[in-house]
Amino acid sequence: MKSVITLLSLVTFGLTATLSVEAASLQDQLAAVAAAENAGKAQEQSLEDARQARFDREAREEHARRARIAAASAERQRQRDAANAAEKSRVLAEHQADKKRDQGYEDELRQLELEQRKLALKREAARVAREDEYIDQDLKSRAARTDVVQSEADATRNLSQGGRDLLQSEGKAREKKAGSWFN
Repeated sequence: MKSVITLLSLVTFGLTATLSVEAASLQDQLAAVAAAENAGKAQEQSLEDARQARFDREAREEHARRARIAAASAERQRQRDAANAAEKSRVLAEHQADKKRDQGYEDELRQLELEQRKLALKREAARVAREDEYIDQDLKSRAARTDVVQSEADATRNLSQGGRDLLQSEGKAREKKAGSWFN
């Protein structure tokens, strides 16, 4: 703006000097003033165009700078998101591996328990299948105990009868001896 005013003053001063030297006609003077005004307006317009061009250039540069900042920010966010996704994926994979190991262990425990139950059932089925044998053995065992008791009773009775017979024969023998003449 200062340069415009300075330019106008120079143009006016130059015109005044030119007008006094040449002493031109009024028409020439008016034409000169109009030309000076047009030149001033043209210069103002060119200055305004330059200012507008500089403003537009600065706006484009600012827009480009903001776009670069936004792109860099978006790239950093994308990298953070990718890192977070990779970490989530790693943690999930680790969790699934742990879960798979735990499930495998639990499956083995269940399998072992099932096998133990199957063996217990087989053992019980075998015992039931041989129950008649167990009953026969039990009956034979009881019969054997009965036979032992019977044998002991017979032996005791035999001893008792043997002792009685002995006593009777000894008693008879004493009676006979006592009844005989030669004692």
